[in-house]
Amino acid sequence: MGTFSQTNIKCKNIETVLTELKKHLSIGRELLFDKRKEWFYNLQHDENSSIEKNSTIILTKNQSKDWIEIEFDFGGNLYFYDEILRRISKSLDTEILLGYYQSTSGEARLAKFKNGQLELSFYERYFNFKFHGDDSPPIDRIYVADNFGVLNSSILTLKNTKLGKDSSLIDHDFIYKYYKSEGWTNDLGKDYFDWTYLHIEQKNE
Repeated sequence: MGTFSQTNIKCKNIETVLTELKKHLSIGRELLFDKRKEWFYNLQHDENSSIEKNSTIILTKNQSKDWIEIEFDFGGNLYFYDEILRRISKSLDTEILLGYYQSTSGEARLAKFKNGQLELSFYERYFNFKFHGDDSPPIDRIYVADNFGVLNSSILTLKNTKLGKDSSLIDHDFIYKYYKSEGWTNDLGKDYFDWTYLHIEQKNE
């Protein structure tokens, strides 16, 4: 399935979230589409003649009555937006749930921010190393690189993870299980064909 990236902010108003993002990021164009175009501002194409390779952030309110969904382009750094999300959670006095999964490498992360504090950060990292000069098999593994706050999770398998140990717990289904364990609900009842996506341009200055 490739990459899944969804950060949920407990807030009913998408404009409120957009205003908060603008406090911390340089935002350019804002375009509404009926399809996800996560590459929109990254590449030149018929609808984007800009030569700058800016990042695309997608804001939606398609799934939950009480939460806004955000799709970030992490650009290889799953911690890049942590400080921004922490500050937004404080500014709005709210909760933020981050979920990311890359099915090709197996890298994945969960995080929770609440009222200006990081409450959980769980990271499954892919590691590959090939020895040179001998016939030893390569090291190829996914392991727990971060498990801050997991003891407070209501999900037993997450709670029992050990730092440095092999792990492949996270996938698309597990991310939604985690969201639901933290109070997120898919209760908006919006028909999939009516979903809309606000594409905002994060200027990489």
